[in-house]
Amino acid sequence: MDKKSKDGIKVRRDMQHMKIRPHLWPKLKEKTRKGKVPKGYSSNIRKLVCMTELKLHAMKSHDCHVMMQVLLPIAIRGILPKHVRDAITRLCSFFNTICNKVLDAEELDKLQANVVVTLCQFEMYFPPSFFDIMVHLVVHLVREIKLCGPVFMRWAYPFERHMGCMQRKVRNPARPEASMIQGTVLAEIGAFIAEYMSRAEPIGLPKSRHEGRLEGKGTIGAKDISAPLEKQMQAHLCVLQQLTEVSPYLEKHMQELRARNPTKTERALVLEHNRTFSDWFQNKVMAELDVKGHKISNMIKWLAYGPQDTLHSYEGYDINGYAFHTLHQEKKSRSTQNSGVTMVASSRYYASAKDKNPIDATHPYYGVIQEIWVLDYSEKIKVPLFQCKWAENSRRGVKLVDNNMTIINMTRLRDTSEPFILASQAKQVFYIRDNVDHDWSVVVKGKRYILGVGDVDDEEEYDQFDDSPPFSISESDVLDGTDNDTNYMRLDHTKGITVDEP
Repeated sequence: MDKKSKDGIKVRRDMQHMKIRPHLWPKLKEKTRKGKVPKGYSSNIRKLVCMTELKLHAMKSHDCHVMMQVLLPIAIRGILPKHVRDAITRLCSFFNTICNKVLDAEELDKLQANVVVTLCQFEMYFPPSFFDIMVHLVVHLVREIKLCGPVFMRWAYPFERHMGCMQRKVRNPARPEASMIQGTVLAEIGAFIAEYMSRAEPIGLPKSRHEGRLEGKGTIGAKDISAPLEKQMQAHLCVLQQLTEVSPYLEKHMQELRARNPTKTERALVLEHNRTFSDWFQNKVMAELDVKGHKISNMIKWLAYGPQDTLHSYEGYDINGYAFHTLHQEKKSRSTQNSGVTMVASSRYYASAKDKNPIDATHPYYGVIQEIWVLDYSEKIKVPLFQCKWAENSRRGVKLVDNNMTIINMTRLRDTSEPFILASQAKQVFYIRDNVDHDWSVVVKGKRYILGVGDVDDEEEYDQFDDSPPFSISESDVLDGTDNDTNYMRLDHTKGITVDEP
């Protein structure tokens, strides 16, 4: 009887405690990474799902965009036949493309041709009741872009936010217009005074909560720790290898190693370089300081002295426009995932231990943040680092699946000899569990949560606003009639005329 059952988790735990009816004992499932997005990416999708009615409710316009452009192609993996799944993914990719901040005018004609083919596929797989005027209007979106410009410059988000601000200024419901005018005037006066007094120390004026966070600022769990010497030296070596001021010393050290060990392979020299460079760098700089007239910058001096023994540690750190958290801090949150990180790095590949001709190649690396450190070299030189667990950069750890979707094996996150990266190099990603294999997760690029004035003045900086989904559709994915699975193909349409694509 509905709402009259005594069967529940407590009763089943009592059975387990009494050691009776083992087949009714509760089964504990291993904790896996659920679909959580970074801070500021979208609403908490779980609050928008009604499981009793199996419906989505109270969704904002931006939530619909995130659902269609990112989450839907991931959710249907392994559920529908491939040709039906590809048709839906092509439509999601189309909407994601037209919503980008930068569009290539020369690609618009190809985009129009592809969306027409996609709608034709929908006509083959979906019943006629699916099609209404809204589906037809998709054909005209590319033409609107040619006439009016990118979509993001014309959508309703700014107006909705502005109307919300105006609504909050209404203090007297009987005179809403006057209240809005008065509130707007007061806001403009406050903004003018704040700008006029910007060079002075603001007293009583509010500060932006994003101030200083683009350059890097610790936000959660600040404390001082004493790290193991081995880990501290690994972090110090990471700083030395990445800063441009140290590049001449890196080249000199490698030249000395090659001259001193002509018989060693390149791989052995690199290992020796990583092991001895920190001490060599310190001795080299100290020797140069003893030479009169030799000019060395303060940056090189402090780097040679090394960091202080006490480190600053954080659970949360804002930098590059992203809000990063450690995995430990993320487990406390039920709705956001901010520990995913990626960076593109150059790696040297050796065919064997005796390989004398290694190949340099760049690859994206994916992982999660374990700890956030700030090395203190001096009062003016503080370098934030992320200590991460990285996925194996092989077929067992990272691979491409349907529609070039990147997935990583979350059971193969490993501690390596080089776990640190500079926080300034990190970009944020988040992981959504794959429906086909729960050990794997789909990689989705994050969006900048913190923006400053003039962040996108240069077109090259638009890569920070990368809204591309974790998949891409090639032009060769058009249905060619060779698919043997016709269960989802409509049979009530008449035979048409075959037209070659231009």
